[in-house]
Amino acid sequence: MEIAGATAIWTRPDTGDAPVSYPVPTASAVRRIFESILWGPDIRIVPTAVEICAPIQYQSYVTNYGGLLRAG
Repeated sequence: MEIAGATAIWTRPDTGDAPVSYPVPTASAVRRIFESILWGPDIRIVPTAVEICAPIQYQSYVTNYGGLLRAG
C-alpha cells in the first residue's frame, strides 16, 4: 500500500498539547491504517517494513490552544 500526501503528523503521545511528530509512521499507526481498510475477525495485520519514497521535509506546526496551560 502506498500512502501519499502533502503533510502528515505521526504524533508522539508524550508531547501533550505541543505535538511533535515521528519522521515515519509507527508500527501501530501502519497497522491501524491497514485495519481501517481490511477489517475482519479473522484478519491479523503485522507490519514488517516501511519504505520512504521521498525525502522527509519538516515543517513547523502550531495550534491555537487557549486553555489553562497557555503561557501569558
